[in-house]
Amino acid sequence: MLSERLLQFSVLGVEWVLWLLIGLSVISLGVVVDRLMLFWRTRERLDRLEPELMSALQAGDLAAARRKVDADSLVRNVIRAGLDQIVGGKRERGSVEQAMLGAMARERARFEARLTPLGTIGNNAPFVGLFGTVLGIIQAFQELGKMDSTQAASNQVVMGAIGEALVATAVGILVAIPAVAAFNWAKASIAARLKQAESLMGAVLSGLSEADCPEPAADGAAGN
Repeated sequence: MLSERLLQFSVLGVEWVLWLLIGLSVISLGVVVDRLMLFWRTRERLDRLEPELMSALQAGDLAAARRKVDADSLVRNVIRAGLDQIVGGKRERGSVEQAMLGAMARERARFEARLTPLGTIGNNAPFVGLFGTVLGIIQAFQELGKMDSTQAASNQVVMGAIGEALVATAVGILVAIPAVAAFNWAKASIAARLKQAESLMGAVLSGLSEADCPEPAADGAAGN
């Protein structure tokens, strides 16, 4: 009974699988366009930012350093969180570092948003296409079983049906390749920006003078 019901489902053919793959490709394209717009709008231009920021920090001009990171980008948002702590008078090294680490976590979540569906589509679209191919082949043999011996002897019927079924596998691969490529590019770009943010975080923390970040007094000094 169960096998008969599954067989009835399989003879629905491959067309609905192709429509599903088209839907997945539209979703994938939407995510890629959305991420491309975000990455382009928040491009870093560190070749200009880093020397200018370092110069302002070395000169002790926190206001100028703060102005350098006003724009919206992963690196700038992280560094701005630390500079805001310093300008606000909270100059303990730990507080400044935690503020920047918190900003980094938020920025990472913002840039990685919607990448999970993209990776899922890239990894599973070929299997969806293969599933459609299997359904198409089952349907082809079902039709072949209904033919008489003269019609069944013609290979054109079987080959045509199987060739149509294999289209689903091809479409699945076609959907998966750009999705995987975009996912890998986005992850690599985020990783590179996080490393750049960590590098400038170190510069901000090292720029804090001992006077601005006093070390806690030793226990023995309390008695003197």
